[in-house]
Amino acid sequence: MKFGSAYLASAALGAAVIFAAPVPAQSQAAQTDWTKRVTMSDMGGHVMGNPLAKHRLAEYMSYTCNHCANFEAESHGPLKSGFVQKGNISFEVRNLVLNPIDLTAAMLARCGGRTAFFGNHRAILTSQASWMQTFQSASPEVMQSLNEGTVPQRLQKIAKAADFYGLMKKRGYSAGQIDACLTDQATQDKILAMTKYATGTLKLTGTPSFTLNNKPIDNVHNWARLRPALVALPE
Repeated sequence: MKFGSAYLASAALGAAVIFAAPVPAQSQAAQTDWTKRVTMSDMGGHVMGNPLAKHRLAEYMSYTCNHCANFEAESHGPLKSGFVQKGNISFEVRNLVLNPIDLTAAMLARCGGRTAFFGNHRAILTSQASWMQTFQSASPEVMQSLNEGTVPQRLQKIAKAADFYGLMKKRGYSAGQIDACLTDQATQDKILAMTKYATGTLKLTGTPSFTLNNKPIDNVHNWARLRPALVALPE
């Protein structure tokens, strides 16, 4: 089929208009999957979401707390897809360490840098029932031995007893990398500083506990109670 020159000129002009026409712009928040963005807070916690989010949610948690494992299981999908992904709420994980086993897990969760954190965090919590059983069934003599030696030595013994070495190796870490993470004094200092802030400044008494824009949310310690509080927030 042939077209005359006038038609081609008209068609070319029309095409130019079409290509030049502005495309309705989406906001940056709508285009960005904020669940893929991980930054560090001044406190040293790991923040998932928009660093400039209007609402900043933080969880103070312990890896040996079964309620924290339940929160991870119940909130993992809906918190990300229903709130963080939109860009107006960020979610930060902070430590409130309860015991040496908890400290060991917290050190390993931070192994590999900020982009590895949430994967490590979830892997440790989803396997909590298994490795906690190791300590719950251990003899008093075994538990006593875990408290002997320097702090790095104790953390390494706990990690071996819990098979955290096996868990982390499956995630791509070598034994040397795991040992380096367990003996990192700067990381330990950050974790203990967060714990001190949680108990000393915020006066938190249990895990998980939550803050919104750095103010504790009273009587909220699970996803069922937290979700309505997030739904009620203005966008």
